[in-house]
Amino acid sequence: MSLKTQLQISIVTLVTLFVFAECLLSLRIAAEANFKDAIERAQAISVQVRHLVVLRLNERAATAKPAPKTPEENRELWRRLVLEDRALPEVLQKTLSGSLAVVEILICDSAGVVLASNLEREPRIVPQLPDFNEWTRRPVYERLLEVVFQGGGQSPDYVNVVPLGAPGEQTPVLTIRAIVSSVLIRDAIMPQVKQMLAVSGLSMLASVLLSYLFSKVILRKLDRLSRRIEEITTGVEEQPKGIEGPKGDREVKEFADIQSKLDTLSQRFRGARDDATQLKANIEQMLERLEEAVLLFDPRHRLQRASRTAERMLGMTREAMASSSLNDLFPLSTPLGSTIRQALVTGQSVRDVALMLDRPGEEPVRVLANVELLEGSVLLTLRDVETRRQIRSQLDISSRLAAISRLTGGVAHEIKNPLNAMALHLEILRSKLEREESVDNEVNVIGGEIARLDRVVKTFLDFTRPVELNWEDVDLADLAHQVAGLVRPEASRVGVSIRVDAHLRAPIRGDADLLKQATLNVVNNAIEAMSNGGKLEIGVAHEGGNAVLRVSDQGPGIPPSIRDKIFNLYFTTKHRGSGIGLAMTFRIVQLHNGAIELDSDPGRGATFRMRFPEPEPAAAPARHEPPVEGAA
Repeated sequence: MSLKTQLQISIVTLVTLFVFAECLLSLRIAAEANFKDAIERAQAISVQVRHLVVLRLNERAATAKPAPKTPEENRELWRRLVLEDRALPEVLQKTLSGSLAVVEILICDSAGVVLASNLEREPRIVPQLPDFNEWTRRPVYERLLEVVFQGGGQSPDYVNVVPLGAPGEQTPVLTIRAIVSSVLIRDAIMPQVKQMLAVSGLSMLASVLLSYLFSKVILRKLDRLSRRIEEITTGVEEQPKGIEGPKGDREVKEFADIQSKLDTLSQRFRGARDDATQLKANIEQMLERLEEAVLLFDPRHRLQRASRTAERMLGMTREAMASSSLNDLFPLSTPLGSTIRQALVTGQSVRDVALMLDRPGEEPVRVLANVELLEGSVLLTLRDVETRRQIRSQLDISSRLAAISRLTGGVAHEIKNPLNAMALHLEILRSKLEREESVDNEVNVIGGEIARLDRVVKTFLDFTRPVELNWEDVDLADLAHQVAGLVRPEASRVGVSIRVDAHLRAPIRGDADLLKQATLNVVNNAIEAMSNGGKLEIGVAHEGGNAVLRVSDQGPGIPPSIRDKIFNLYFTTKHRGSGIGLAMTFRIVQLHNGAIELDSDPGRGATFRMRFPEPEPAAAPARHEPPVEGAA
């Protein structure tokens, strides 16, 4: 609840309580006055009636024959005189003409029989009513509640009793009973009650209006501070207004200090928010580029973050994993699920545990699992063992190629100069021995071997010479179609059909000519491997932040014994092969910060995948030309 609302409620409550207390006090005074007036009138009427009855009895008793001689006769005379006095009811009614609360005057004998009344009723037993004098001694508010909330026919009547008897007798001969109606008392008090309710309602309305106006006038500064704080928290800030009010009036010192501190806080908060945003973006980019599958679970074991590699490794999209728990993704019955539970139970992290990861609809994969416990959260990283082996193999090949380059670079230069000299002198010798036909043949053989050796040396030099890349935007999908078009005539001649599966654009940064050469080397090898015909497929896909160019054939495959050697310089299994093509392809892919992978089963063909990092931000995939089927 805001301070403004609290202040409004406080003002309304205080004003209401004050007005209510004042109304209660006024009502108490008015009620007490009405009660006092009713008491005095009832007593006055009772005394007046008593005096009147005594006069009438004395007057009539003086003429009575025979005169009473005993107290019992005197009692009976008084009783008879009251019953026979027909004018007494009218006299009693006139006596009540000025009373607001007394509704009936009863003259009763000692047995409780009504002898006379202002209502002219037949003799009856007097009703048992509460004593009015006892009621008047009760607390004012108790009497007030009784009168107000038990009004109408439910309110009891009260009686004020005045005795009338002979001097010296303890038991009165007659009693004068004044019946006081609580309904009449209520009718006298209700105008004050209604006035109190009206005043209370108006006071409530006035207090609400007053609090609203007060908050508008006095709390304008708090409203501005509240808006300023809201701007800081939402990050949508208006132009600072300094310490001037909306009408140019300067803020008081306290509000000016708060405004200054809020400005400072806004700058720090904005800087912290920008840093947090940048840090989050960096973490997201790092997760996207990691070759490891990274999954972060919150203290409730619900998935918070997952890298793109996790999608590929688990065979699930991040949208499908978003609402999953740790137990949903890795049940306890699986090796990985059991390892994670063991880490949670012992409270100790797990490092580089090799196990098989089951994947829905795919073959299990061997991974190295790491489980880190971070203040209730669980960080799980999975590394593909086969990928690590391939990376190690590629690094080994790269090291060997680098070593060969260092050795052959100097040797090639040392060999090329003598070869040039030998070729020059061989031409001189040929000119001198033109007439000797047998010698000329020998010279031609020597010349051919020198030329072949020169080509080998040039290959050395080309391989070891630093390459300067011509960087530009290259679409692997277009490149796949271009290569297919170049090799289709030769492929058709040997009965090989080519299919291009490039539905989406796959833009990267690279040297178009070198990339085309690298792809041609792989494609030509695949065509040569299918000497009896078959199907060659060139595909393009997006995997884990990389653009992948895939070449698959239906040849005899590559035996496991030579898979680690196929990228070595001068290694070949062909009778007339040079052993340079795949080595050059490997080097070109490395120059583009990529990686080349081989997947082959003997007798079932081979698949080469060339992975290249996609530029940031990744270009939006668009429709490309449909797959091309055709006998090449």
